[in-house]
Amino acid sequence: MRYLNLGCGQHFSTRVEWTNLDFVSRGNEVMAHNLLKGIPFPNDSFDLVYHSHILEHFSKEDGESLIEECFRVLKPGGIIRIAVPDLERIVRQYLVCLENGIENSDSKIFAANYEWILLEMYDQTVRNQTAGKMGDYLFQKSIVNEDFVYERIGEEGRELRKIFLQARNSTILLTKSLFLRNRIKKIVNWIKHQVYERLLFVSGRFFIAYRIGKFRLSGEIHQWMYDRYSLTLLLQSKGGNNIQIRDAFTSYIENWEGFGLDGNNKIVRKPDSLFIEATK
Repeated sequence: MRYLNLGCGQHFSTRVEWTNLDFVSRGNEVMAHNLLKGIPFPNDSFDLVYHSHILEHFSKEDGESLIEECFRVLKPGGIIRIAVPDLERIVRQYLVCLENGIENSDSKIFAANYEWILLEMYDQTVRNQTAGKMGDYLFQKSIVNEDFVYERIGEEGRELRKIFLQARNSTILLTKSLFLRNRIKKIVNWIKHQVYERLLFVSGRFFIAYRIGKFRLSGEIHQWMYDRYSLTLLLQSKGGNNIQIRDAFTSYIENWEGFGLDGNNKIVRKPDSLFIEATK
């Protein structure tokens, strides 16, 4: 069996059946490749194509092309498995938070929940710098609605905040943290380019426009959102059959849970996800 994990980030399997791709390689287990240029494998190469929280980073048109590529490299009868932020669940939760906030106008908890769900809906679409307002929220001195936030974004959010709280008092942990190391690397690269950029753009307004445009083309922002209806239609339009809404631990793939890609020990890695599968 041959399995393909696209845009894997730090979440991939090293088992022999897996091929892992990401924009930047993090070691011998991950191949570097820009998915805007297609998938670099022949037709009918894989039994499974999987990607988690990648599709929403593509424009609607580029996302359609990516799904088409996924089916191209799938073997007949192969499986595509996708996880994306679930627009339907976010919208339903927004309405709950809105109504709770209106009915309990003196509650700091309900006000905080409403603030968070707005960030969850919009921030990664409109932000102009790394982590955006969601990062500011997670890295507050205290979070009054921690349980709600972690229920929404899962263990990754809890881990990011844990790293931040530890790093506040430890420069050693600051440099050891992969997340914060990457942030530091970006800051260093930004400083290295300052002289060039300021010479190139004499006007501050043009410099700001250049910086924002450069960030928004970096791949961090969300460019489209999906729900079970729109994603089903997309898969059908590209030749998908036997479409099923899944959870983190169920799949056409035997022993899917054992790979630990969508969760471990019944803890979902990204609980805001819509999971869906189809066959070719």
